[in-house]
Parts: sequence; structure tokens; C-alpha cells
Amino acid sequence: MSSTTPISLEEFDSNIKTNFIEVSSAALGGQVVACSDDFFASRHNLIKPTPSISLKGQFGPNGALYDGWESRRHSPSFDWVIIRLATPLTSLHYVDIDTSHFSGNEAPQSQVFALSLSSTPDAKLVPSNPDWVEVLPVVDLGPNSRHVFEVGSAGKQGNWGAVMVRMIPDGGMARFRAYGLPHAPSIPTSLPENYHEIDPVNLLSPLIGARIISCSDANFSPPQNLLLPGRGFDMSDGWETRRSQEGRGKYAIGGPLEGQERKEWVVAKLGVTGVIRWVEVDTAFHPGNYPAACAIEATLVEDGESLDNAKWTTVVAKKPLGPHRQHFFDIERNVPQGQVFSHIRYDIFPDGGSKRVRIFGHPLTPTAESVLTLPSDGSLTIPTLPLTPEVFKPYGQVIQGHSLPTSAPKGVPVTIANQGTAFKFHRLGKVEESYPAGTLTKGGLHVGSVKAQSKLDIKDGLKLEVTVLERHQHTTQAFIPMGRTPDASPPGAFIVVVALNGADDKPDLSTVRAFIATAAQGVTFDQGIWHHSLLTVGGDLDYAVIEAVVPNVLDPLYLEKVAPSTPLYLQIPPFPPKNLPAGSLVNANIPHPPPVHHAHPQAHVSAPTPHHLLPSLASLLPHMSQNTTTAQVSSQTPVPLTATAFKPFGHVITPTPDASHTDFESAPDGKTRKNNRLAPIVSTYPENSGAITGISVFRATKKVGLARGKTFDVRYMERHKYTSQAFIPMGKAEWAGKGEEALEAGGEFLVIVAENGPDDRPDPKTLKSFIMPANMGLSYSPGVWHHPVLVLDSTLDLACVETQISTGVHEADERDCELLSWEGAEVFGKVDVPEL
Repeated sequence: MSSTTPISLEEFDSNIKTNFIEVSSAALGGQVVACSDDFFASRHNLIKPTPSISLKGQFGPNGALYDGWESRRHSPSFDWVIIRLATPLTSLHYVDIDTSHFSGNEAPQSQVFALSLSSTPDAKLVPSNPDWVEVLPVVDLGPNSRHVFEVGSAGKQGNWGAVMVRMIPDGGMARFRAYGLPHAPSIPTSLPENYHEIDPVNLLSPLIGARIISCSDANFSPPQNLLLPGRGFDMSDGWETRRSQEGRGKYAIGGPLEGQERKEWVVAKLGVTGVIRWVEVDTAFHPGNYPAACAIEATLVEDGESLDNAKWTTVVAKKPLGPHRQHFFDIERNVPQGQVFSHIRYDIFPDGGSKRVRIFGHPLTPTAESVLTLPSDGSLTIPTLPLTPEVFKPYGQVIQGHSLPTSAPKGVPVTIANQGTAFKFHRLGKVEESYPAGTLTKGGLHVGSVKAQSKLDIKDGLKLEVTVLERHQHTTQAFIPMGRTPDASPPGAFIVVVALNGADDKPDLSTVRAFIATAAQGVTFDQGIWHHSLLTVGGDLDYAVIEAVVPNVLDPLYLEKVAPSTPLYLQIPPFPPKNLPAGSLVNANIPHPPPVHHAHPQAHVSAPTPHHLLPSLASLLPHMSQNTTTAQVSSQTPVPLTATAFKPFGHVITPTPDASHTDFESAPDGKTRKNNRLAPIVSTYPENSGAITGISVFRATKKVGLARGKTFDVRYMERHKYTSQAFIPMGKAEWAGKGEEALEAGGEFLVIVAENGPDDRPDPKTLKSFIMPANMGLSYSPGVWHHPVLVLDSTLDLACVETQISTGVHEADERDCELLSWEGAEVFGKVDVPEL
């Protein structure tokens, strides 16, 4: 029999609750499916994950408002609500009936029943079903307080999927929470040899019984949130610790952790024992308080055994984390294949907030560990995971735009640029070369292009052997997927395989990792990083490639190739992923909010500034008066961008250059053509200036006043006297649920240029304009006058290759950019923007 005596809240919250799962919570998927009456306050409030709040003094058409469930007065017997639990098979151990903020209108009594759904269709989720079993008899409730009761043996021993809560006779409840232990699926005693090809499950899901055991600190929010599904809704529903500052608290001199590396931790029990394949750590909605790094340890202990003497295995070594991002970590290569674990410890360094942790793997009994069949050839099969900047950091950089400026990787400054129409993510990628003097007889760093057909169809996933890895010892090498025209087929993705150099000057396979990069992501390989050659999958792609190429591409100074020391296989998941809505991966029509308007092109951004607080453009931009008025200027119509027409101003970057371009290579299978040296990367800065060449990304939106079929007044012109400046429209795509959302389809680039006049200012008589489609790029030669970025129709991510002194943090160096403006009746020129 259950007790009708409430349990102490301190005892329950401190010692009991963490051993069970709140199986009724809407956060886990619990649903209120029916109720007798909710006239005053909605039944759906009953299972909200957050505590009830006071709405005192607020009224609606039916009366006073309450954050809970409230029925009409004068019920002849009782009111009821039916809740489908988050899992169909669970025991029930405790219930928490909360009447917070209900005083004088609280439910005087309550009673709880449970129902097994194993043989009950949805139509039977009604109070008249005779299969309901009482798990809590009638109990007395009081006003404005929580009431926790232990349920009887019937609740603890059952396989329940729904509960019915009675409110006797009527009134209000703020929250109802049922705590139980979901029944885990059956655990296999062995895994097949091809288990890498089987989709793993989240072993840390509370719906199969995973739960938090303990944590070092939960000052701002509890660690139980780490196990919830989804990515949450704000900073509150994650786990966040207090700030453990250096030399204070437990790390102070004389403290229990003096001299140790600062960290906080959470210990969790997996829902079932199993083999771990990879880990997801999400820092969603933690843009400035995410941990600097994390690590994952795991152990195997028997049920009921203490963790005090557990032997922990590092499955993910200490790795950096980034803001508002899902991170996907492959396990360390030295973890034995098939090793079984029961618990994990999530360590964060030194402190901060995390949203979710998920452990993907395969259920397996502990006794199976010694009989698991391992590959006889010592081969290694590694998962191919989503590409993220922090995980890729040991090998190079990820080139991509971000929906939020605060999502940029740590150390990447973000500024508002181009008269408030763009966020600029500075120096996301390196551009470097270290060839011996005299090697680059055809020039140094260049932008080229690649036109690549899909080499693999991976719609059903694929296991692929890696037979060769290559490196470029003396140059970084960047591949950036280019945009596509509206009539093009959907873009593919590309596989990135990387490894660090080992002590034998060969790839260190303990460091090998594999990723899928979408068409919205580019990569830069650091000098000397071993990687697989370009591997386009799931659809065709065009790329811009940035590197320094020697005259003979077979020269070992440029390219070295080796075979892996042991057989190496990639397990590539289906891509595009199955069971996703059409269009969710490619060119999704997701509206993107424009950036806040700000006039200074290098103003540092820590948070968007309200529009009404921004200074006027006139107060921030240099005004250069010209003898040019609106009446004196005739308009012109842009023409399509071609290499010939643009030659006086720079270079065109295209995957299909004309026949005059003879510096190219073709793959033996004929599916890939690489065009070298389309646009030189030029810098004439003094050597002591501190100027650095890098790859930035502009997330550029439409400019106010720029519209199809209208005349556009040209009021700004700029030049970069000491550097070329290349702009490359990037692809639009996403791996839904695994990273950044896709930008809205479409977008073109309006190019406006002019020659320098005798007064060292742009000559309005030489103004020319072009339309550049999303599948082309351009490079302005040093000193060319051009309008700041102008995009038409839709937001574009533009990879920008340039040399600058400014880091984006400090004030811009005047040598980087000379910007002129015209105001009032004065304009530099006029352009008739064509219809789409």
C-alpha cells in the first residue's frame, strides 16, 4: 500500500528525486490527452517542466489567470485529467502534486490511477476504462504547496504508459509530476561483425532509464536538463554552474582542490550498458557562458555498486567547445572496440553552461565484452560526423556563416559591415605558404576552382575504404563550396578525412577523424595535415580552392601521398538523412533576420544595438564632396559578369573558365576538374605592418533602397590600395537537426566598379555595373574602386579572401579601406537594377 503521508520536500529533492525520471514531463514528450474540465486554466500547464509562476492580479475573460490547471466550481464528484507518459513502459514510484499559487481554490484532495498501454488503443484512454489501476489512494492537499507521495507496490511493479489524476471535487493544481524508472529495451549479448553499419541509439536517453547520479555544482540550473530531448528554448533549461574563479572557492589555497585543474562534472547512468560510438555535446543558448572545453569519461560497474572505486576510461579527451553549437566527438582510438560501459562522467573546464549531452552507441551486456568479434586484420572503422569548427580545430578551420553573431568560434571577431547590411566573421580560415624561395615561379597564393561531380551515392549510407591520404607540406589548402543558380540541381556534400602527422612522418591513425561538410561549409587544411582528396557525395558541387601551387603538381614539395598503415574504413550515414521533410536540407526557405543597421564598417559587435540608438550614417562615414549631382548623372543597366569585361578591375572565379585558361587538372575518372590560378592573392603592405591574409565570411543581406526594377543611387565607393579582395558566394544547405539552418534560396551580387580618376578619386564617367550569379566569384585588384557588397533577392554568405591589418577587434587601420560617401542630392552614379 502507498502512504498518504507526504514526504519531506528536502528529503525528496536532495536524496530521492535524482534516482528517478519525471516520466510525465512535457519536456520528455508527456502529453495531456483529455480532461473533464479546464474552464479557468488549461490542463496543458499541468506537465510543464518549469515551476509554476504567480499571475496574481491578472484576469482573462473567464476570471483570474493561473499557471496551472483549474476547473469550474461545484463538481458533483471529481474532475480528472489523463496524461500519456513520455515512455509507454515505466514503473511509477513517486508523484509530486503541486498547488503553488492556488490558495482558497486549490484541489482539496487527489487520487492517481495508472494504465498499461501494451494492449490499450488510444480510444481506450478514457476514465471509464476498467483497466485503470489505483496507484495512489485519496490524499489530502493543502494550498500553495507541493505534496510528494510514494506510490504503492502496484505502481512500482507495473508497466505503465498513462496516468489519470483526479481532483476531488474540483479546484486547481499548478503541476503534476510522476517519477518512475522507464523499462530499458532488451540488451543483446553480442554484436554482429558489421555493427558499425547499424544506427546507434542514445544510451543516455531518460526514456530508456538513463539518469543523473551526481554533479559537482548546479548553481544556476540542474544537470537533469542535460538528458532532455531537443535543443531547449533558452539558457534556463540546461546545466549551468557558478563561476569557479582562479584561487577562490574549492580551488583556493587550502581548499580541497588546491593546485588542481579547475573543472566541474556530472555523473550519469546510461539507460542500458553498451558500446559507445560517438558523443554529442550541445551548448545551445549559452553564447558567452559555455565551457571552454569538455571531456567524457566512462566506466562499468554493476547495479548497486559504488562508483567510489570505479576505473574511468577517457572516451573523449579534453576538447574545446564553442557557443550555441552542437559538437560531435568520435571516441578516442585507444578505447578498445566493443568495450562496454554503464556510466559516464561529463567534465567541463573550468565551468559554464551546457544544454545537452548524448551518448550514441549500441546496447550490449557486460558479459559480451570478452566475446565480441574484432576484425582479424586490425582494421579501423570510424564514423563520419557533422563538421563543426571546434572539433576540426586541430586540423584546420571551418569556413561558414552563422545565424547568430554570437555563434562564431572563440577568437573570431564579428563586426557589422557594409553600411549595416552584413555581419562579418573575421579570419575564419588561414591562407599561408612556406615554400623555399624561388619555388613559386608562377606566383604565390591564388584562388582557383573545382567542378566536381558526385563520386558516391550515399542516400542509404555506405562503408568506404580509405586507401590513400595526402598532405601539402608548404601550403594551406581551402575548399569552399560555391553557390548555385536557381535552375541547378540540389547540391551535394563532401567528405573530409583528416589525421595529424605521426612520429614516423606518416599519418597518425590514432588522430584520424571523418566529417560530412554541407554545401554551406568550407574547410581550410593547415600546412602538413594529412587528408583525403576532395570527395564529393550525394550530388554535384563547385568549389573555390585557395592555395599556393607549384608549376609541377606532382612535385613532392606540393603533394605527398601515402596509404594508411592499417585498413581504414569510413561509416558514412545516409545523406541527405532519411525521414526528413523535402527541402529541409537544401535551399530551405528559412527566413533570416537582417542584421542590425550600423554605419561603421568595422564596429565591433558584442550584441545587436537597438535601431533607435544607432548614430546616423552621416555622423560616421567620411563625406567626400564631388562635383556630381543627381541631375548630372545618367543611369546604366548592369550586364552579366564575364572575365573579359571585368578584366580591367580584377578576375572572375568560375568553375567553367573559357578555353583560354589552360592551367587545369582533371581526375582520372573525369568527374573532377581543378582550375588553378584564376585570381592571384596580392598584398603590397609593408612587411612590418602586421597585415595578415585570411578568409572571412560576410553574411550579407539586401540593402534598403536596392530593389529589382528600380534605380539605385550609388552613394558609396571604396578601395583597398594594398590588397586584392575576393568574394565567393557560398552554397546554401544544412544537415537538418545537426547544425546551422539553411539560408533562404536565391541571391545574386550587384557589382559596381569605376576606374581611378586624375584626382585620385573614382571617375564617375568610367562607372560600370555587372550582375554576378551565385555560382561565380570575383576578385578586385588592389586599388580598384568598387561599391561595398550589394546582394539582391536573398541573404548570401560570401567568403572573402583579403589581407588586412585590422583584426576586427580594434579600430580599423586606415590603410585597409578607403571609403567615400555622397549624400543628399549628390550621388556618384545610378544603376537601373534589372528585374529577376
